[in-house]
Amino acid sequence: MHIVSPRLAPLGSLLLLLAACSDDGRSETSAPITGVSSIASLGPTGSPTTEEPGTESASGPTTTGGSTTTPAGPTEATAASSDSTPKFDFGNEMQPDFGGPDEGPIIPENCDQASAGKSTVGCRFYAVDMDAHDQVETSQYAIAVANVQLATPANVVVEVKNGGVWSPVGGPQAVAPLSLYTFNLPDRHIDDSGVNPGGAYRVTSDVPVVAYQFNPVDGASSFLSDAAMLYPAAALDTINRVTAWKSMYDNTNGFQHSYVTVIATVDGTMVQVEPSVVTAAGPSVPQGAPGAPFTIPLNEGDVLSVAVQSIPDSMTGTKINSNENHPVAVFAGQECALIPESTCCCDHMEEQLAGVRQWGKHFIASRMPIRSGGSPENTLWQIYASENGTNVTIHADAGVTGIPATNFVLNANQMSEFYATGPATEPGDFEVIADKPIAVYGYMVGAEAFGSSIGDPAMVQMAPVEQYLPRYVVLVPGTWTNDVAVVTRPVGAVITMDGVPISDAEFNPVGASGYEVARIACADGVHVFDGGDSPFQVIIVGYDQHDSYAYLGGTGTGKINPNPPG
Repeated sequence: MHIVSPRLAPLGSLLLLLAACSDDGRSETSAPITGVSSIASLGPTGSPTTEEPGTESASGPTTTGGSTTTPAGPTEATAASSDSTPKFDFGNEMQPDFGGPDEGPIIPENCDQASAGKSTVGCRFYAVDMDAHDQVETSQYAIAVANVQLATPANVVVEVKNGGVWSPVGGPQAVAPLSLYTFNLPDRHIDDSGVNPGGAYRVTSDVPVVAYQFNPVDGASSFLSDAAMLYPAAALDTINRVTAWKSMYDNTNGFQHSYVTVIATVDGTMVQVEPSVVTAAGPSVPQGAPGAPFTIPLNEGDVLSVAVQSIPDSMTGTKINSNENHPVAVFAGQECALIPESTCCCDHMEEQLAGVRQWGKHFIASRMPIRSGGSPENTLWQIYASENGTNVTIHADAGVTGIPATNFVLNANQMSEFYATGPATEPGDFEVIADKPIAVYGYMVGAEAFGSSIGDPAMVQMAPVEQYLPRYVVLVPGTWTNDVAVVTRPVGAVITMDGVPISDAEFNPVGASGYEVARIACADGVHVFDGGDSPFQVIIVGYDQHDSYAYLGGTGTGKINPNPPG
């Protein structure tokens, strides 16, 4: 985000237009950033006391408990589709074994199936107006709900809680099959650390849908926006780890905090926070110390936010646990981030994080879209481990630069952080394989890092290959000039968008991984991506003049890591 200009966006509805996607979305020229890699220990490895029973280094010095690093080298839109047959299952041997009882189809067709919590399609979600740069904190926050059903309308309501009672602030709204509705909602944010009783939004539908939040919705003219895919309540976890970007002064010398936001989904929730750094005190929140857990009681809809105390600290490595059968929604945020930290201009970032039980061992790190006509700019990557002795291997084409040693070891709460890129023919995608569950995050860098004015920092958590889905219904919002779908598929798999196969010529192979990546520029509106029996990944990224957003198009939420350490 560019914050030199004080201009704010006018408030209004999100205009959604249905159209097809085409070309590669490239523009301007770039100057690559020097690749940097590091391994950092992110706080004490001691476990909190809360754990659900029965639920399943890099070379060089690291420092436990610190951050020392060692270089390691409202409108509605409808999608048209020629496919009249639902693709609700992986099919045959493509389906991963999540264990436990039959959980129904990957993309549920009713709320009973959605309650099994196997994907990001669901019937109940919790959202939050997150802390952003002061210029846009009261700009229009919105929740967009897409009906993924082929023939059944969805009736959706958005509620807030006042005096312990939930009441509608949006809807009930009928959303037609394969269409979307955007709810423009009142400001409910809090600054820095604190508890906001009843501060969340609750989204309920009578059939399974997908949901996103936009903060603000008219980001292209605010210069300070981001978006996040929301996880349904059935997919939330009681064991969570935070990965985030560091705090810093922005390009106007304002302190921009790294923070974590937590929403309780059940009354009587006890949230235990074990900070990785010193955290700021706030209303009903004590000052936190590294490795010293504190507990905050919350009821359904209450919001807890915990921010760092000092620059350049990050909330990365903070543990967020809750009592059994009281899962929480966890969001990582940065009010306005510079990436790299000395490069203009800053942008708001927010991302809802997958619980540790959903972490996987195999990832395709599909870089952010190419914003230039020459060599791609860098993408910042973070690889985070939750267990000691995690062996990580990276496979990439020879032209990919900036990655650390191809084999390294991470212990619990350690993270590898580096910038990677490559030539236009090998644009910086790579494969990550670990022997224990990890999380992988990608970040768009600031526009001026490569001599441009297009886009600024944005964050997205990658889905593990084990959680890829065969079908996605996604929103491309209407206020950004450039919108791109980053599609990762098994080599040769036929992926259609709105019923039309994506050309094989659009895909670049990712080394010898057996996967390949395409970046398809998209028109505004609702789009259906279908892989038949082939699970794949979609990330939606948008950017404009000093502004950007990014979110995962969806993911499986099976508990493929059933017994993580608490």
